[in-house]
Amino acid sequence: MPPNAVVLVELLIRERPALSRFLGRYLDPPSTEDTLQNLYLKASAVPGEPPIDDPRGYLYRMAYHHALNRRQADTRERRALAEAAREGAGEGTDGERTALAQAQLREITQTILALPEPVRRAFVLNRYMGLSEREIAARMGISKSLVGKHVLRAALLIQRYHGA
Repeated sequence: MPPNAVVLVELLIRERPALSRFLGRYLDPPSTEDTLQNLYLKASAVPGEPPIDDPRGYLYRMAYHHALNRRQADTRERRALAEAAREGAGEGTDGERTALAQAQLREITQTILALPEPVRRAFVLNRYMGLSEREIAARMGISKSLVGKHVLRAALLIQRYHGA
């Protein structure tokens, strides 16, 4: 591991409780934990040159920017789900069928929003945003096979609870 990465990873381990509190200002607890894990991966990949003058400041800036990106991604996912719900609700001619479809869509949307963050994010990026597993893997910093598992898990959970 490059020298900067070693310093950042050691600092991340020491500062983990403080970083968790810091990220908690911006994220919910599960997202905070995921962000801390992602920070480890990012910190371990920092190149060795040029040397970092203020590793603690650098680490907290990384955390802050990752938290902002995470919040923006979550907001985009919620908007996409809401838009899909609105578009699906407009279809149908029979008022009763439309109302039932809208209710089912709201329930499915709630199920999707209740999924663990990485599962939800992979599912939304794949099914609603149309990204490939490879694109999602690059965006989320995970393997393509894990993306596939996340999408499948989400689909199975939705099917189990809603028969959709």
